[in-house]
Amino acid sequence: MDRIAEILQGGDINIFYWINQAVRSSFADWILPKFTQIGGALSSVLCALSLLLSKSMFWHQVGINLALSLSISHLIVQLLKRFVRRRRPYEVLNGVFTGLKLYKDASFPSGHSTAAFCMATVLSAAVPSYLLIFYSIALIVALSRVYLGMHYPSDITIGAGIGIVTAAFFIG
Repeated sequence: MDRIAEILQGGDINIFYWINQAVRSSFADWILPKFTQIGGALSSVLCALSLLLSKSMFWHQVGINLALSLSISHLIVQLLKRFVRRRRPYEVLNGVFTGLKLYKDASFPSGHSTAAFCMATVLSAAVPSYLLIFYSIALIVALSRVYLGMHYPSDITIGAGIGIVTAAFFIG
């Protein structure tokens, strides 16, 4: 079992370095710090709040679904962060490119990825014709977390799963 864990962790680190180092570009260095904020607390709360304040019953209900999904998913994320306590890549790996804002809490799972995929799931259910756009944005947010040295690929994968499953529970 330990051997399987080592292989998985090695793959996680290799993919991390590929995203963090090999695909570097000045455009990505400029745009990804902006995209990453879509999954941040401010953006996700503002999105839910703006929908909650809508005069349309449809959008108000979407806001309720989003607010509940974000609340429950982030409770799960915070519990996992406290129990798993995985250190962030920039804290343990050499030569990691980072953005300007360095988070100090646990790496696993990614809260930004959770929020982005939670929003994508709720909004896609509301407007299915934009599904590809919503999930593409969520994927860019998640990948930006690795690009900026904040998370391993497994952190964003589990975070995305938590966001999708939690949102599906409230919209289903």
